[in-house]
Amino acid sequence: MNSIWEIEKRFRNQYSKRMIRKPIYLVIIGIILITYASINLAEQNTIYYYSTSEILNQNVNNTDERIRLGGLVKKGSLNKSSDGMTIFIVSDGATDIVVHFEGIIPDLFQENIGVVLEGNLFGEIFMSDEILVKHDNEYKSNDGTTYKVKKGI
Repeated sequence: MNSIWEIEKRFRNQYSKRMIRKPIYLVIIGIILITYASINLAEQNTIYYYSTSEILNQNVNNTDERIRLGGLVKKGSLNKSSDGMTIFIVSDGATDIVVHFEGIIPDLFQENIGVVLEGNLFGEIFMSDEILVKHDNEYKSNDGTTYKVKKGI
């Protein structure tokens, strides 16, 4: 016959095993939720853009969907009109697209520089109202000295 002490000891062992399992399950569920949320946020904040060749091959013409276009501003193509419209050509080296931009031009914007534009494609013209300028890690001071920014400093 089992004594009361043995029954109590068995009950404590089973109870303590259940108490240890609960935190482990909670930690696993927490890790899964954090991983899912991280992946979901990363997908939402990732900026995808089409090159000029890709955008003409895709069926994005005359749609309400806003798209992003990336490329280099072609040298000699930059024209600013009096009504605030800036017209220039963006190229990926193979295909050119005329861009009509209405808005404030960033200070770093110039010819032969990488840009990412957001807007809509109408025929062969990309209408944009937002522009991001890509730049390298080389900076020039007022006296003309060039500084190269190094990673890890």
